[in-house]
Amino acid sequence: MSNETELAHIRQEEYQQRRRVNALRRQVYQQTDPAASQSLLQELAEAEGALASLEQQRMALESTADSGVVASLDKKSKPSGVLGAETTGLEATVYLRMAQVPTAIYHLFDPEETPLVSCTVRNVGQQGKTRRLRFSSFIDGYSATAVNTVEIKPNQEHTFNQLPTLYADAVAEIGEITRATLNVLVEDLDAGSGAVELHTTYPIWLLARTTAPLAVRDPKTGGWKDLTHYFGAFVTPNAPALMRFLRTAADRHPEKMLAGYQGDPSGVEPQVRAVYDALKSDAGITYVNSLMAFSPEEGAANQRVRLPRESLEHREANCIDGTVLFASLLEGISLNPAIVLVPGHAFVAWEGWQDSGEWHYLETTMIGSHSFDEAVASAQATAMQYEQMAQQQNNPMAFRRWPLSTLRADYAITPME
Repeated sequence: MSNETELAHIRQEEYQQRRRVNALRRQVYQQTDPAASQSLLQELAEAEGALASLEQQRMALESTADSGVVASLDKKSKPSGVLGAETTGLEATVYLRMAQVPTAIYHLFDPEETPLVSCTVRNVGQQGKTRRLRFSSFIDGYSATAVNTVEIKPNQEHTFNQLPTLYADAVAEIGEITRATLNVLVEDLDAGSGAVELHTTYPIWLLARTTAPLAVRDPKTGGWKDLTHYFGAFVTPNAPALMRFLRTAADRHPEKMLAGYQGDPSGVEPQVRAVYDALKSDAGITYVNSLMAFSPEEGAANQRVRLPRESLEHREANCIDGTVLFASLLEGISLNPAIVLVPGHAFVAWEGWQDSGEWHYLETTMIGSHSFDEAVASAQATAMQYEQMAQQQNNPMAFRRWPLSTLRADYAITPME
């Protein structure tokens, strides 16, 4: 069976399995208590495992099927109108490194770890001369120009990784996935005033600010980069609306105060309960079904996310909205919350005491309909189910718990506002 035939077969199997998983997700997460039926939750977990296996098979095949080359210039291929390898002694290949541009969290990326575009240039000249090159890239109308200049010795190569800075005002207007044009330019600085070695444009996708991708595909390698930890950017403890709401939550506490990890461990849960009760009775938060943003990239799931202040204003939240809202309030009172992600769902956790490693879970979709104790019991059952599945299948993507202390300190993920 050829690679293309096998890939088509796997894609068809994955499509059918994804339909089954989506149907089960609707059954589970449209219940007022997602953990109400343990047999249904177990059936979903098994279906998720089968889907994950098919996704891994497809990704392995895709990694050999797509190199992500935007443009290539070597001795055998030279676009008309530009100088080529035989003239300049230089070879250049440009790669797209991000299948979609997540504008909400793009500013947090490191260009070496998560570049938008890469260019590999090799000095193949026979004269033994060191060459000076300039590589530039920008997104037409949406970004500044990224520029790198380098000297390359004979028979050596250099790779530029670039992440052009987006214009905040321009991307703030993107309400839906948008097509844009990537410009890349390679210039030979030794050829007079700078001769064009390679100049090309390439269409790319820009995701809306409200879209947080779970992963982004690197077309160069065919691999996927997990981006779920960037949900931490949507946790905004210092937003004025949340700071005002914490005063309301404090009134729900028996001692009329929220002191974080001060005192003793028994004092933590009453603070979390006070936040829950305030969201339930004072904010009137109700659950709405999660919305998956439209994406042209096969196999990609992009989650629509409201900022916490928007959830308070609109008095509604889906699973990830409620999770980042609750996490924001807990971080605002100096507790250590965590964002917990299982396939198709999210909920919140908090550390029972500072640096204890003891985690408690809460189902935020139950805020409008159930008690605090019921929401805790439901999330605990879900967490146990998926944590066991992750261990049994050796699949860390089945259960991801991202403590905010880790995201802030180790990943330098700062709040969006």
